[in-house]
Amino acid sequence: MIGRTPGGYEIGAWILKARPDVWDIAGWLASDEPAGSWRLAESPRVDLLVPGQRCFLWITGPASARLTPGIWAAGSVTGEVMQRDGDLDDPRWTDRQAQRQTRPFVPVDLDRLDEPIRRAELRADPRFAMAEILRAPRVGNPVVVTPGELEVLDEWLDG
Repeated sequence: MIGRTPGGYEIGAWILKARPDVWDIAGWLASDEPAGSWRLAESPRVDLLVPGQRCFLWITGPASARLTPGIWAAGSVTGEVMQRDGDLDDPRWTDRQAQRQTRPFVPVDLDRLDEPIRRAELRADPRFAMAEILRAPRVGNPVVVTPGELEVLDEWLDG
């Protein structure tokens, strides 16, 4: 456990959500570019992120989306959260209004997975079925992964 949310949930890791309607996540996945940092929502959870914590990249969307919803990358937080707007030189932004918003960003190092861990597969696993990302999919970044849910994700990653 790396901490607790203000509401008392145990934190084992974080999920960072990627919205294809805001940023060209498919283009990033196809590239060799590092993630650099990830945009967060304003919330008390932002203050709980510290270097060394594990994180996962979750692509949102309907089941019929071009990119299957689920976990597409795994890694760690590499620095302190900073307030800034989206990189104005980054052509991957598809939502220019979101790009101009000043929001918290967290530095991360993410490794793309060879195959995503699909949302449908995680939902079918009773050990993960009550995960916050599935129960409350509209919750803002970052999303809590409990220690037990982290064990499930590690099993998927190991094999």
